[in-house]
Amino acid sequence: MNIVTNIAKATITDGQNVLMLMKEYDNGDTLYTLPGGRQAPGETLEETVMRCAREELSASVNVLGLLGVYEHSHPARNDPDTIQYHVEFAFLCELTEPYDPVMGQSPDPHQVSVEWVPRQSLAKLSLHPEELNEILKSFKLPEPPVYLGGVS
Repeated sequence: MNIVTNIAKATITDGQNVLMLMKEYDNGDTLYTLPGGRQAPGETLEETVMRCAREELSASVNVLGLLGVYEHSHPARNDPDTIQYHVEFAFLCELTEPYDPVMGQSPDPHQVSVEWVPRQSLAKLSLHPEELNEILKSFKLPEPPVYLGGVS
């Protein structure tokens, strides 16, 4: 079975670092990813990003614009016969007030921390998707926003 899901991600940076979630899984994997989540019915992608920032980071953000769109798929962690196909919309966001990383009130089930990750360290981490380092090379809004295609 295939499941297709729209995902809205927040790219939050202070210029040198990017705000990321660290997730740990039952199989021992540790992955870093951008905050964000599934778009709910009736919700705009921008509303999804703002909601997920509140839930996962306890932070309010302003959405500045769309950085890009990319796709990836992977077997579902609880059912390898199910393929999860994600269309991810990465938005450049800014925090509305000074922020120290803290877990939100409704974090992702596998989320264990929120961290400022130095840009130069991204290549050394296990990222989800793996190509996230390439996606984050530029923190500037492209004109127009770009479709990056399938990344894994």
